[in-house]
Amino acid sequence: MDSQELIDTHLSKKILDKIKSYLLQFPDQEACGLVALRGCQLSHLPCENLSSSPVDSFEIDAKKIIENNVIYVYHSHVNCSAYPSSIDKRYSDELCIPFLIYSIRDDEFKIYKNISV
Repeated sequence: MDSQELIDTHLSKKILDKIKSYLLQFPDQEACGLVALRGCQLSHLPCENLSSSPVDSFEIDAKKIIENNVIYVYHSHVNCSAYPSSIDKRYSDELCIPFLIYSIRDDEFKIYKNISV
C-alpha cells in the first residue's frame, strides 16, 4: 500500500485540511502536532514546537504523546519535499508511530510508516 492509499484510508480530507491550515500559519519554521484517536474519530492536536532550531527541526513534548492515543505525528517541511529525512525515519521508528509530513514548498503530504514483516 503506498502512502497516498494510507492517507485516503485513515485520514479524511477534513483532517488533512485542518492540519494543512495549521501548518501554513508557520511558513518559516517547522510546525507540528498529533493525530489522535478520540472515541471513534480522529482529531488533530496542534503542538508547540519545542525545538531549539525550529527552522529545520521539531520537537513535541513527550507527555502529549503519552497522554493521547496517537495515530500519526505530523510536521511540516518548509523548504524541501515531504519525503521523510533520516531523522524523521529514525524518530518514527523509535516511537513506532507513522509520521505525516507536509511540504509547504510543494503543497504535498507524505506518510512514513516503517513496516516490518
